[in-house]
Amino acid sequence: MVSGSEAAQLLESAGVAPDRLAEAARRGLAAAPGFAVGPARDGDRRLLVQLTVERAEAFGGGPGAGAVAQVAVSLELTSADGEPSRREAGAAAEPLSDGPAALRVALERAATAAVDKAVAGVALQLGAERKSSPELVRDLTSPDAPVRDRAVRTLADRGAREAVPALIERLHDSDPAVVERAIGALAQLHDPRAAAPLIALARHRDGAYVAQLARLLGDVGGPDARAWLLTMSSGHPDDAVRGAARAALAELSERERQARADPR
Repeated sequence: MVSGSEAAQLLESAGVAPDRLAEAARRGLAAAPGFAVGPARDGDRRLLVQLTVERAEAFGGGPGAGAVAQVAVSLELTSADGEPSRREAGAAAEPLSDGPAALRVALERAATAAVDKAVAGVALQLGAERKSSPELVRDLTSPDAPVRDRAVRTLADRGAREAVPALIERLHDSDPAVVERAIGALAQLHDPRAAAPLIALARHRDGAYVAQLARLLGDVGGPDARAWLLTMSSGHPDDAVRGAARAALAELSERERQARADPR
C-alpha cells in the first residue's frame, strides 16, 4: 500500500515504519462515509489504494530553535472496473524538539497528519461524485472551503454548464484557492457567459496574471472574449500579454472553424 519511494525510505531510516502510515490511511478510510475496509462483498465497488510518500525532510535552525519536520504524501485510488483513478495530496509539518527520538516523533506526526489530509480529500471527492449537479451547486455556498472547492471541480469535470452562473459567483470567494479553481472550471466549460466576469478580474493585475487570463479566455470563447483578446493582442504594453492574447485568438479561431466544419 505504501510505495517504496526515496522519501518513504528516508522516513523508514528515521524510524517511521511504513505500516504506521498504511494503518493511518486504513483508519481514515474506514471512518469516511461510504467506505469499508476489508474483503469485498457482492455488489461492492473494490478500490486499490496506493499511498506514496512524496517528500520527507527536516529543516530550520536545529532542534528547539525553529526546526520543522515536513512530510507530503499522495493517495491514489484505482477501481477494478476501469473507472478513472482518483488522486489526492496531503502535506503537514511538525516542530522538531530536543531529544534522541525527536526526529522520528516529528516525522511520524507530520506523516500521519499528511495522510489524514489526503484521506479527507479522497472522501470529499467520492462524496461529491455521488451527488447530483443541483446538490453540488448548493455546495458552492457551503461554509466549508474544501466542500466548495470539490463542488467546483466536480461540476467542471461533468461539463455542467447549467452551473456557470453559480460558478461565476465563486470568482469572489473568500478563499483564493476556490477562486482559482472557479477560473479554471469556467475555462473548462467553454461558456461565453463567463467571459465578462473573467475579463473584470484582469483590472489592476500584473502582466503575468493578465497573460494567464488571456489564455483561459481563449478557451471560454464568445464575442466578449474575442473583442478583449483583440484589444490585448495589440494594445497591452506587456509583450507576454500580447503574445498570450494572439495565441489564444489563434486557438479560438481554429476551434470555431472546426465547429463550423462539424456542427454536431
